[in-house]
Amino acid sequence: MELLLSLFIASFVGSVIWIVQSSIRPITQKFFSQTWHYYTSLIPVFFLLGGTEIMVRVISFFRSALSSNSVTMNSESIVNQIAHVPLVEHTTTGNSPFMGRLIDFLLQIGNIYALVVISLVIWIAGIIVFLAVNAKNYWAFKRFILEKSQVANIDINSVKVLISPNAMTPMVIGFLNPVIVMPDTPLGKKEMAMILSHELIHLKRRDLLVKFIFLLANSIHWFNPLVYSLSKQTNIYCELSCDEKVVQEMDVESRRFYGETLLSMLEYGVMRKNVIGVNSLCHSKEDMKRRLGNLMSVKKTKKSMVMLSLVASIALVGSGGLAANYASAAASTTPKYLQEGGRNITLEMSDGTTISWDKEGNIIPTPPRQAPREMTTDEIVERVRMHMEKGLSVPEGYVTDLKSKGETDVLAALFDGLTKIDLFTQDGVATFNVADLLKP
Repeated sequence: MELLLSLFIASFVGSVIWIVQSSIRPITQKFFSQTWHYYTSLIPVFFLLGGTEIMVRVISFFRSALSSNSVTMNSESIVNQIAHVPLVEHTTTGNSPFMGRLIDFLLQIGNIYALVVISLVIWIAGIIVFLAVNAKNYWAFKRFILEKSQVANIDINSVKVLISPNAMTPMVIGFLNPVIVMPDTPLGKKEMAMILSHELIHLKRRDLLVKFIFLLANSIHWFNPLVYSLSKQTNIYCELSCDEKVVQEMDVESRRFYGETLLSMLEYGVMRKNVIGVNSLCHSKEDMKRRLGNLMSVKKTKKSMVMLSLVASIALVGSGGLAANYASAAASTTPKYLQEGGRNITLEMSDGTTISWDKEGNIIPTPPRQAPREMTTDEIVERVRMHMEKGLSVPEGYVTDLKSKGETDVLAALFDGLTKIDLFTQDGVATFNVADLLKP
């Protein structure tokens, strides 16, 4: 259950960050570069792949450090402050009533151990299927592209360039030994130079490694549709940022020529699904329209915008940390009862009821409560006598019980010789006149 909760919390936090990024995109597109959008898309991936737990621990560390360094207040100031603090009802579910009710509901499900195991099996099966499908598509596509390829007569020391009749668009393919693949179409020297510049930027930035990281996030969170949207948008930003890097120092005429080169590649290309391990130059017509529009608006980023973008990045990470801390605190009351060799566990719920489980996770029926046995007169007398012999205050309830039983004479014999006696009441110890206590 801890593993599943951590998984869902990470998925929740990553989704929150992505929703925030998407909602502010109309503003950030006006001020920040496409490269900023590309690399900040890794922030939700960070939270999806363990960053949630890291941020929770970091926040917890700073809280403990601040509390240990704080100055101890004197008792008078503490009392004065407490006097002005309104009482709040304490619940076992922290600051989230919804999360508390959800956990209470889950805990009351019979045989929850079996449900947890089934959920884990489904999750692991989903990971295996996701990775298997993507691996199959990648190897099939790579085999198809390289099947009739030939080494191009292009002098680039850092990477091999291939020409393939099966390639409909320029691309970088391969995780371990990436190569540039060019379609078997006539291209001028200037067009070839621009295309190779684009693909070399992919290699220099290790964009295929970024794709692999997104593949891991997608496989682990295959059940979250927002993760698929995140991966798709990141692929678009990858191409936009590459275009931005290529045309940054170009004049208007050169940018227009680069755009025409992209269009010419689109004419040769076909609409293919995105394949893991491949960076293709061309995407859909909608994405291409967006790329062409972005080419003419690329400007050199000012230092002020660089600082502002850095602040925005830190704010995104901070918001993710707060979301992670909130979600973790809300779920921190989940019981750890599914431990190997565990014993029977009883948990008090937020509504005051109790539920018990055996070590297999099955709910143990709660036996009906029996009414307390009423003590006899002799038992009450014996207890009153024991309190008096030990010098303890006599519980007021004993005196009340004897009077209700009509045993005033027995009470008088117990208090014989006494004019006053201390009784333990709900408000504390109080002194009573014996004569008043013996009145009917």
